[in-house]
Amino acid sequence: MPTRLGGELYVPYSVFSSLGVSASIEDNVLNLSSNGETLSFSTTEGYVYDQNLNSYSTPAYDMNGSVYVPVKLCCGKFGLSYSTLSAYGETILRITDGSASSDSSFASNQGSAIESVINAYKGIAPSQSPDNVQPPPQPPAEPPIPEVEEQPTQKPARVYLTFYGAPTTGTTPAILDTLQNAGRLATFFLPTDTSTWPDDVIRRIVADGHTPALLLHADEQTSSEGMLASLTAANDRLNFLTGVFARIVSNDTGCNKLTQVQRDVLTGAGYRLWDATLNCGDDTQSSARAYATTAQQFATTSATVILRLHHSRNTAETVRLLTSYMSRQGIPSSRVTFGTTPINSASDTR
Repeated sequence: MPTRLGGELYVPYSVFSSLGVSASIEDNVLNLSSNGETLSFSTTEGYVYDQNLNSYSTPAYDMNGSVYVPVKLCCGKFGLSYSTLSAYGETILRITDGSASSDSSFASNQGSAIESVINAYKGIAPSQSPDNVQPPPQPPAEPPIPEVEEQPTQKPARVYLTFYGAPTTGTTPAILDTLQNAGRLATFFLPTDTSTWPDDVIRRIVADGHTPALLLHADEQTSSEGMLASLTAANDRLNFLTGVFARIVSNDTGCNKLTQVQRDVLTGAGYRLWDATLNCGDDTQSSARAYATTAQQFATTSATVILRLHHSRNTAETVRLLTSYMSRQGIPSSRVTFGTTPINSASDTR
């Protein structure tokens, strides 16, 4: 009995174990392997890699006390086939190897076994009548993913791709690969807490030509001295790793949450203030939905857009879909530079 997440079918990994795929869990990483092929899933960091360190966009999830893995990816990797069958008012998933009988033959020969599996899933004892048992509550259906307008009447004059938050070794390399393949440069707002920085990823961000920037978590109660001290410490670490300093700064809740005095101190110290104008939602939605809703927003404006992205498991695929759409629509993108006039919620263009 499969479950569907983000448009993909998922089953507990034990389903594949019963089909000869070996499984082990170490340091919260699930490793599946068969015939020289391996998939490693981290449910905490949201990444999945194969034995050649190729990354994939369909992670595993912890649910109901088990780890659920994507059916399509696992079947393709381990040489298995899958199909869905309708039986007794339910959809069941069948995973097979090449020697299995056809679906129609299986359904006709195994009808009672299929019914028993469905009843067990519903919690119906063999002596119970299914007609007298209430079905389990179903989760609300997701709203349909909106259509993307391929001939919009408007489009942004320019899009600044910006990534907020700490990079991770599990998700950010795939994001960087996607940007490189698309020929796009971006800006990475790194938290001033450098303990969250993966050093090699920070080095690659700069080596690939992207702009490193710094992200404050401040409000009007934060001392100006404290802000400058955190920015200086972060820049010291950035310079040690990459040989560059960051002069582009954003505040996580918006630069309009800073007082005039705080902004004066920051700009007086040589920093320029930026804010995102549109949140992609790649950290809270599937990549398909984040792409579609963002493309819809693109079609409502001819202004410059500063697009806020993240480092989630869905981000790399979202970026691939968005940059492909931008190429089709002829929408240019840029990284933020010190010489660019700042755009922020405080309308402070210094």
